[in-house]
Amino acid sequence: MDYANPQQLAQALIPVLEDEGLARRLAEQARPAVWLKTSSVADEADIAPGCTKLGGRPDLPAGTGWPERGPYPDHLQRVQSHRADSVAPDRRWSWATPQQARQFREEALQHVARLEKPFPLSFLAQINFAEVRAVAPVDEDFPRAGVLSVFYDLVEQPWGYDPADACALKLIFSEDAAALERRQLPPALRDLPEHWQLSPMACELHACCTPLPMEAAQWAALGLDLSDEQGERFAEWWHDEAQNGAGSDGEDSCCHRIGGWPTPVQSDMQTECALVAAGHCCGNGKAYADAALQSVRDTATQWLLLLQIGSDEKGGMGWGDSGQLYLWIRRDDLRARRFDQARLVLQRH
Repeated sequence: MDYANPQQLAQALIPVLEDEGLARRLAEQARPAVWLKTSSVADEADIAPGCTKLGGRPDLPAGTGWPERGPYPDHLQRVQSHRADSVAPDRRWSWATPQQARQFREEALQHVARLEKPFPLSFLAQINFAEVRAVAPVDEDFPRAGVLSVFYDLVEQPWGYDPADACALKLIFSEDAAALERRQLPPALRDLPEHWQLSPMACELHACCTPLPMEAAQWAALGLDLSDEQGERFAEWWHDEAQNGAGSDGEDSCCHRIGGWPTPVQSDMQTECALVAAGHCCGNGKAYADAALQSVRDTATQWLLLLQIGSDEKGGMGWGDSGQLYLWIRRDDLRARRFDQARLVLQRH
């Protein structure tokens, strides 16, 4: 359900929590956002240069090179399983026909080659902040104009919990939306199989009011004294009545979103971003439990949701089973327009 303002959200939460004061306190933590309703376009030229869109070809300043990543810092580890496929595809894929085994071997060798050398990143989205501001009063530190272009390693699709994943994300902020030109994809991206091609999607921008999820770092910082029963009812309301579970196909506010709070698929992302940005891998629970890292974890509330991109079949955009890709940035970096300091988190079922 889309809520227009915190007051409306509070009225919805009062019968859930059976505590008006608690409901209003929680509703005060809501943040405005803009959600993107997507539609396919037969001709990308129908989307004017610089407009908010997903997929297709980016609009970039003249002279700006296509973003690419270098070899992953841990590429030797990443290629191990693919080398196993290339050396013994018959043993690994015992059910495959000889033709399929040859295909798997070729695909594995191609992926190894991509991981071991620089490779262009796929264009995911561009956000026109003037359009965003015209729709909703998003966070005061968001730009008032300009276009943010998002590029990601769509082939490898790293999760973001490892500092080595940082090279898989590149953001380009262009202050003058009128001075952009539409680019052709590099040959290496055009030659990728169809399932790694993203079709252009036009976006309708809509305002929404996003409630604080239990998975946010701010939840613990608020010190909300919810009983077990209240916590269970809130969780049920979040997913069932409010329908805040991660959405797909760009049909509601729980799929693609600019600013506000996220619709998490799994756990707290802000603490993960703080730890990863400080150089700590979050592939297991050690960094979360290490007492020496408490000062790092305490900075989690400084991280803001910049953009949430959901699964959207009509554009060929999929993150596992209705997963979501989230981009986060520290407030100080946002204010200074240091978008190169943003972090990605991929969550899926």
